[in-house]
Amino acid sequence: MNSAISARRRPKTGTMTRIVLLVSFLILFGRLLFIIPGAIEHHQQKKTIPEPVTLSNSDSR
Repeated sequence: MNSAISARRRPKTGTMTRIVLLVSFLILFGRLLFIIPGAIEHHQQKKTIPEPVTLSNSDSR
C-alpha cells in the first residue's frame, strides 16, 4: 500500500517542482530585463569619463 501512495504523490511533486522552477526563472529573467538599461548607461558613462591616473610612489614605506 505504501507504493500506491508514493506513486500518487510523485506526479504532484514533479508538477510543483516545475512550477517553482518556472516562477524562479521568470523572476530571474524579469530582474535581468529591469537591470539591463541601467547597466548599459553606467557602462557608457564609464567609457566617456576616464578615471584619474594615480601615481604610485615606490619610496613610501
